[in-house]
Amino acid sequence: MSEYEAWAEFGDALRLPVKDTDFVTDIPWEAADFKPELPLIDIGSGSGLTTVTLGERYPEAEIVAVEPDWVMRSLLMLRIAERDDLRPRTTVLPESILDSWLPDQCGGALLFNVIYFLGERQREAFWQRMARVLVPGAPVLMSRSYGAGDGPVERKLSASATMGRQEYQRWFAATPLDDGRVEITNDYLTLRDGEVVREVSTRVRPYGLSEDTIVDEIPVGSFGIEEIDDRYLAVRRHPDLRRRR
Repeated sequence: MSEYEAWAEFGDALRLPVKDTDFVTDIPWEAADFKPELPLIDIGSGSGLTTVTLGERYPEAEIVAVEPDWVMRSLLMLRIAERDDLRPRTTVLPESILDSWLPDQCGGALLFNVIYFLGERQREAFWQRMARVLVPGAPVLMSRSYGAGDGPVERKLSASATMGRQEYQRWFAATPLDDGRVEITNDYLTLRDGEVVREVSTRVRPYGLSEDTIVDEIPVGSFGIEEIDDRYLAVRRHPDLRRRR
């Protein structure tokens, strides 16, 4: 089972209802300063929780949700289809952010837990794409999560939840590899009456990046970088000086 398939099965059980500690409850919207009169992009929407949060924050904005994995996208589309307030104004795209259609002018983008799945050339192409579609002042609000690049993480319980007679647990571990990637292991356990009755393990190998690496790759002439807090950066589109001349 892939990580996406496992998360599709267990993810909402482990996250919902959203707790006060969940990252979607403290997204720094005001500091990010989106331009909701233009379309807003949710990059790597997953099952759609961030898309819904974005749409609720900006109830008049058009939303573009980009999710290439078909399993996660099916959950995303179901979540949007059930919401009368979101369905008319949310477009779901099945390609990667590098290949998808985007409106010519956009007012901002969410980039949460995605950047470390892109290789160096893909990251370069990504910032070039954002420079083309974001209007001056529009941000890419980026989570400061770079693929567990700071070192190994010993196996630990990261989430648990109960549904019916069963408890669900997620155990997380990370091991740096020699090629600059990080092997992330997630073990999803199902317990009934305190005994493990099912276990699903997944492994992914994103790039283990540092914030210095990411920041150094952002085109200086096109973007400014604002440190909002210890969880987020706003990468804000500069005016295109060449067009102003």
